[in-house]
Amino acid sequence: MAFKIADVEFVPGSTKLNFHYLKELNDENKNPLPQSILTKNVARVYLIVVDGVVKKIGGSQAQGGIKKTLEIYRDGGVNGRPGIRSFGIWYFLYHSILAGKNIEFYQLF
Repeated sequence: MAFKIADVEFVPGSTKLNFHYLKELNDENKNPLPQSILTKNVARVYLIVVDGVVKKIGGSQAQGGIKKTLEIYRDGGVNGRPGIRSFGIWYFLYHSILAGKNIEFYQLF
């Protein structure tokens, strides 16, 4: 079962998205989880959910935990050389948020 880790917010006047990571994390059984789970260097699976519908299932083993994994979706990697897939997901998220949709990130651990 997945547990919610963040909400996504539009940043007015910017193409960057703001991620609000939950202060109180709970697993699927409502047991509390430490904040360190967001930066733990373990393999992970994440879900991007838009208006209650799963739009992407992804996985990563990148250093820096789930926070580092999701960072590319904050601005589409415009300061580097993003892959077309990562840029496309940011583009989808950005236009979803402009349309007033609710975006959430979930993690499987």
